[in-house]
Amino acid sequence: MTDNTSGILISDAKDDQSYCTRFADGVSGMTVTALAKFCGTSKSAITQLLNQISDCDPFTNELVECLKSFAGNDWRLFTNDPSGKVFIIDEVCHAVLEYYALEARRYKGKQIAVNNYRMIAKAGLRVFIWSQTGYSPAHATSGGIISKEELSATITAALERALTPINQRLEQIEQRLSALPPAKPKRPWTLSASTPPEEVPEGYQKLEDGSWLSPEAYQSILRQSQRSLFWDLRRLRDFE
Repeated sequence: MTDNTSGILISDAKDDQSYCTRFADGVSGMTVTALAKFCGTSKSAITQLLNQISDCDPFTNELVECLKSFAGNDWRLFTNDPSGKVFIIDEVCHAVLEYYALEARRYKGKQIAVNNYRMIAKAGLRVFIWSQTGYSPAHATSGGIISKEELSATITAALERALTPINQRLEQIEQRLSALPPAKPKRPWTLSASTPPEEVPEGYQKLEDGSWLSPEAYQSILRQSQRSLFWDLRRLRDFE
């Protein structure tokens, strides 16, 4: 971690994947690249979603529920970082991660978002309880600021002991998705005369040329014939 004179703590960057925390209020953030990796998607996809959030009209808000409260707001975390990096506020990062884990359609890296969302949810419960009991991890350190090793140990403990309601919800969603029946293929409307009788599905009607007509095709032709018949009857009435 790098402590600079601008009042923020910035992680060592790896391929522009960096994180920061403001000393003044503890508000944190991550770069677009870091958030993209966290969600298992591309940087361009994250940028497009962030622009959609900031461009959304709060009155006609059509964003999904987890993103609604950020409609029309600036998602950038303003710092005095001399490198000029753009950081996304942690609350927005969490909402975006929730969107990709729970709301977005299945995509190649979705499981990464699901796993990271589970991790954040578990660790977040421990931090919430700290806020209720008045505990601060700085109290357990001699230097006043928690070290990287102590933070890692704290998060590990939170992951092991926290309750898992989000896990249960995700498992229910996964079970429902896996239980969905596969899409039923459309049956061909016609079968050639060379089709063996044992391969002809039930309900098909044999035509004069030996080919087969499906029930769906028969009903479609019947409806078209009826509409034509009604049109001819109306014309006859006009001539009477």
